[in-house]
Amino acid sequence: MNKLTKQTQEALKAIRAKVAHRREYLDILEMELMNTRQALQEFSTLYRQRLGSLETELNRLEKILDEDVNMRKGAKRSNGAGNAEGDKKNSEEPQPHRQQRKLHSTKNPDYERKIRELFRKLAKRFHPDLANEAEEKKQREAIMAKINQAYSARDLKALEELARDIATNMEGDSVGPDKEYLRLKVELRNLETMIFEVEHTIRELDLSPVMQMRSEAKSEDRAGRDLLGNMEFDLKLRIAELREHLLDLGLEL
Repeated sequence: MNKLTKQTQEALKAIRAKVAHRREYLDILEMELMNTRQALQEFSTLYRQRLGSLETELNRLEKILDEDVNMRKGAKRSNGAGNAEGDKKNSEEPQPHRQQRKLHSTKNPDYERKIRELFRKLAKRFHPDLANEAEEKKQREAIMAKINQAYSARDLKALEELARDIATNMEGDSVGPDKEYLRLKVELRNLETMIFEVEHTIRELDLSPVMQMRSEAKSEDRAGRDLLGNMEFDLKLRIAELREHLLDLGLEL
């Protein structure tokens, strides 16, 4: 009996350590993901500020030229088709701001960050999928409903109170070693799934055209060159050449 108890304690100790380690790693990954998204947004904003108006003007002039070419060929195309062609050209041009979502609250970014981080920790701890029995699952669903309600209301204080109260109540429950081991095993499996998903998201963002351009811009900057400045010069040159060509055709700009 003592031997079995010792083995159970060692198994619990091992899986507790593994779960704690994966929780910590997931927290690090989520912080990395947040930083990556922030870097993506900042570069997209910079790109839009420096090149957005130039791209818009270039697309406008190209559309005028396309419409003139179509008219000269006698093609019967609707304005909608012209717009579709313009949209196609827009998609071919690198426009990072199209891939961005609004990441920060207009009220208080630090407040929003705290809410997100606490919500994630609570969701990972009390998600119904971590339950092994129907009764425990029902209990966790009720807890998650309160957590979701506080998160939707952007109520940080309510989330903090829930974190203290729920954790105290659940930890105070008498759970046998076998049930605890099973619960930790399920949590570990869910942690591995979440880790895989976050790692995959980070890889996708790092390989996105926007992040690739950002990396190239940083590399150029270290070499004393301005990638966006060169792109800005090229766009201005193309706009000037296209304007001249359109004027030669007698078109109004």
